[in-house]
Formats: sequence, structure tokens, C-alpha cells
Amino acid sequence: MTIPVSPSAGAPPVASSARPKSVLPAKGPTLEERPGVIEIDFANGVRVRVDAFVNEKALRRVAAALGT
Repeated sequence: MTIPVSPSAGAPPVASSARPKSVLPAKGPTLEERPGVIEIDFANGVRVRVDAFVNEKALRRVAAALGT
């Protein structure tokens, strides 16, 4: 449903000089800068790097999806 909107007769147009905000999140520390980083090399050649904050259930699902 579209509702037409017209500007108020008494309101002048407004120009904005504001820059659009970035849609990307702010950069955090790199994986190497995080505590407890480990690399896991699977037999099929896939390498997974995780840090101390890895979700164990998610890591198990990844390992299962890789067929290990």
C-alpha cells in the first residue's frame, strides 16, 4: 500500500550535508591479536582458526560438516 506524501506548503526544502553512515561494523582486533588463538588442520586440508571465545557447539557443527 502506498500513501502519497506531499511537503508542507510553508516548509522550505532542507538540504542535508550529513554523510551516510557505513553499513560495515567497526573493526575489532584481528584474530592474531585475540587471546587463545589456535589453528585446527583437518585431514581434508581445511584449516580453521578460532580464539578462546569460540562457541563449542558451533565448532562441533563445523567439524561435523567438514566430515571429520
